[in-house]
Amino acid sequence: MALTGENLGYYYQKERWIFEDVNISVAPGEVLGLSGYSGCGKTTLSRILAGYIRPSAGRVTSDGIELKPRAFRPVQLIYQHPEKAINPKWRMRDVLTESYTPTQDMLDAFEIREEWMNRWPIELSGGQLQRFCIVRALNPATRYIIADEMTTMLDAITQAKIWNAFLGICRSRNIGVIVVSHEASLLSRLCDNIYKVGRH
Repeated sequence: MALTGENLGYYYQKERWIFEDVNISVAPGEVLGLSGYSGCGKTTLSRILAGYIRPSAGRVTSDGIELKPRAFRPVQLIYQHPEKAINPKWRMRDVLTESYTPTQDMLDAFEIREEWMNRWPIELSGGQLQRFCIVRALNPATRYIIADEMTTMLDAITQAKIWNAFLGICRSRNIGVIVVSHEASLLSRLCDNIYKVGRH
């Protein structure tokens, strides 16, 4: 049982590969770091592993089943820029409860205030929006989460609190996590193993 990418490759122009022959796997409960230089394809690989785009080569399976479009994805992707993942025409309560209703304990863990619920996305900061995206990704049906530079807009103290709450919940639910970051110190602190993207 794992989220697995086999012989993955992707290009925008034929034969001009961003990456190729990538074999990557994260087990339930494992925290895997994904590192690499800017432009090496970390975000593209993340979107492929989450099933948002199809690879040019290879395939992705979640617990042995090939990812296909469906109402709910067992692999959730948390983007670096939360405003791109939120419908600007929905109030935050609707954004949060689109697929499930989080418990108050969950909201408290990420310090989401009741007063934010009736606001529009444009009325909140990037850091506040990201808290909603993290909680939304922690749907009870989620098996794996890919966190793509998810705390870069936060200060160091807030980053530590968010990661502590997030990984604590993931471990308690046996959710496999891929942490995407260019910060080696963050990856070494959070992750069980690290996979480096890019030509060696």
